[in-house]
Amino acid sequence: MAWHTIQEAQKLTGKSRRTLYRDMATGRLSWEPEGDKARRLETSELIRAYGALLPVAQSIPEKTAHHDTVIGTDGIAQVMAELKALREEVAELKQTMRLLEHKPDPAPPDTLETVPLPKPLSWWRRSIFPRKV
Repeated sequence: MAWHTIQEAQKLTGKSRRTLYRDMATGRLSWEPEGDKARRLETSELIRAYGALLPVAQSIPEKTAHHDTVIGTDGIAQVMAELKALREEVAELKQTMRLLEHKPDPAPPDTLETVPLPKPLSWWRRSIFPRKV
């Protein structure tokens, strides 16, 4: 029979995760380790412990084909024209961003006025009483 993960067993039995783990802990439901932390359950064990399994609906992929779209039709030409226009707009926006992000070069260090900061006093030279200004 097939092996199932805890999530698959939940869907098949309609039981909560907590119930499945509790039944595994008490020995009502047999399981096998899968990797370091995962567990797997066999279909026959689920049937033995909980009875008939719930039907699990398998999703059928919908086939949606566009019957009226043929290569070379006006629809494709319109889409291609719109794509071209969007690409041009993106290129313009990129150029605008480059211009906006441009930062002027900083002034040379010769023109900047540098004022030396006073050197802080060592801790042993500081006054314990604050000065009044």
